[in-house]
Amino acid sequence: MRQSPASSLFSLTRLFVEQCARWRLREEVIAFILEFGTPARACGATHLTVHERDLPVALRDSSLARQARGWILILNDEDRLLTCYRRQDASRFLRQKSKRRPAGVTRGRDDFLRGLQFAPA
Repeated sequence: MRQSPASSLFSLTRLFVEQCARWRLREEVIAFILEFGTPARACGATHLTVHERDLPVALRDSSLARQARGWILILNDEDRLLTCYRRQDASRFLRQKSKRRPAGVTRGRDDFLRGLQFAPA
């Protein structure tokens, strides 16, 4: 892969490069998401997605905004692009995902019992 705007600012994983090639995600769209994407913290990583309502008015109806719709880029804490994927409901999905329990954390028996709701006798 030649030097792109994304690779000049962020290091890329092999998975990210493969996913971009597989889904034909263009470098211009990646750069647009990196510049105008809204970060959401979920599952120990930063997820970037473009919210059209947060874009400057001049860009809302642009071709790049339409192409960026639904894409999610995942970065780790060292600003390394890990992977990318596309969802129709990217914004809603990230809101739900950020509320989930972090990976590897399980509830103990006492926590489980405390969460049960018993009907009055």
